[in-house]
Amino acid sequence: MEYKNNFSKGTTMKIYSILFISLISITTFITCTSNNNNESKNTTTTKAAEQKIVSASVSTKGYNLMKQKCFICHFPKPEPSKRNKMIAPPMMRVQQHYKPSFPAKKDFVNAILNWVKNPTEKETLMPGAVRKFKVMPHLGYKDDEIKLIAEALFETDFGNTSKMGMMTEHGTLKLNNNKKWKLHKNTISVISSLTDKLQNFKSNSIKDYNKLGKEVFDNAKTILLDKSYPETIFQQLHIFFSSIEENIHLLISAKDINEARKQHLILTHKFINFQNYFE
Repeated sequence: MEYKNNFSKGTTMKIYSILFISLISITTFITCTSNNNNESKNTTTTKAAEQKIVSASVSTKGYNLMKQKCFICHFPKPEPSKRNKMIAPPMMRVQQHYKPSFPAKKDFVNAILNWVKNPTEKETLMPGAVRKFKVMPHLGYKDDEIKLIAEALFETDFGNTSKMGMMTEHGTLKLNNNKKWKLHKNTISVISSLTDKLQNFKSNSIKDYNKLGKEVFDNAKTILLDKSYPETIFQQLHIFFSSIEENIHLLISAKDINEARKQHLILTHKFINFQNYFE
């Protein structure tokens, strides 16, 4: 009883204040530690994801050069949520367009080198991107740097893009107020000729299938680079040809006759579907 009586109100308030301050300090320490741990985890996750890409590259130096000099304009891979911010095709798409035509690393590197040193519409393998973003400017990069970048681009594993991702990236075909889009007669003639050829094509030669794929690509390139089409029609044409570009590349680069026939069949059906949206 005597101990409690000597315990003044002032002393009690001091103890409460000390306890309160201690509690705040402990809470702050726990919160900061938790936030730092989360930031550390996020940083680690980001670095791990990037390391997965870098480790698949021929050299860290080549990949770092690609980051410094290419990612300024090109996203590493498609980002549908940032589609309106794109000013150049993703590097993943560049790789996907060049590898089928240049499956050997040396040829791939030389093709990229030649393009960067002298980019023109005539030589492009990405007509849709050229029409959309224009031909890339001449860059003053050294040949050795371009080769390192090209080697890294050839080796880098960007992962896969799902069909849903492709649709999100480019959009889906649609009619023009419930009517078909009107195209030039020469365009319709080219498409009709390709459709007939695809439907009637038969061969046991893998080279014939590769040649057919190249013919489809060359005609698609001509149509996509036709600047007389307004943006609305070009967008629909771009969506259609984007939906078949993988099949075209696989047909061009096919080494197995069964794979070639598979891609040929897919292209045949897709070209038949073309007439449902265009006339």
